[in-house]
Amino acid sequence: MLSETFISLGNHILGGAGKATATIEFPKTFTIIGNLALALWIALDTAAFLFVSVAAGAVFLLVALIGVYGVLKFLGCMRPCYNCKKCTFGMGRLSALYFGKRSIKDYKETYGVAVAIFFFTLLGPFPIAILAISAFQTFALTKIMVLLFLSAFTLFSVSTWRMAPGKNP
Repeated sequence: MLSETFISLGNHILGGAGKATATIEFPKTFTIIGNLALALWIALDTAAFLFVSVAAGAVFLLVALIGVYGVLKFLGCMRPCYNCKKCTFGMGRLSALYFGKRSIKDYKETYGVAVAIFFFTLLGPFPIAILAISAFQTFALTKIMVLLFLSAFTLFSVSTWRMAPGKNP
């Protein structure tokens, strides 16, 4: 399952801060599957905007790729590499943000709540709303199928945020 990410038991001292934090392990399978799912989610979002217009689809794709794989990936890789058991160049953190267990999202340290909410809204509710309006104006079975898949991705991602940190079974 995509939400299988582990926090190792080893502790490291952060330089200068003097706080001990657990190292984070992003398993290779989780990182790959999570990023493929994220890429599929972006493709479905782009398809939703393509139903409106080709220009809207192209603009959304560009904004989503720069935002997610540029900004979020960069922010996810700003922590020192000794905090990650294996360096994933921020790709493990992207998988964790959208599909990982609540306890490893660590958005307060790296992304910030506002940034996490903005990019979740960009990939989830915003394209769903645009596609729902488009489907209401001009019904098409393909729009409904894309709408269902987008809703499934969004609901799954939301379900990973449901528990407080440290409360996962």
